[in-house]
Amino acid sequence: MKKTLTLLLIAFVFAVVSFGTWQLFLGNFEAALSSAPLLLLLYFFVRPQNG
Repeated sequence: MKKTLTLLLIAFVFAVVSFGTWQLFLGNFEAALSSAPLLLLLYFFVRPQNG
């Protein structure tokens, strides 16, 4: 992965986790968990491929 793409990915993940944490703090459980599928898809896209 290129350094620029990696930094953008880290910033995006930080923003999504921050959003979820802030929504939990406000008591909006549904909005906080709505970002979980996005992070899961991102994991499958970024994880290293074997072979």
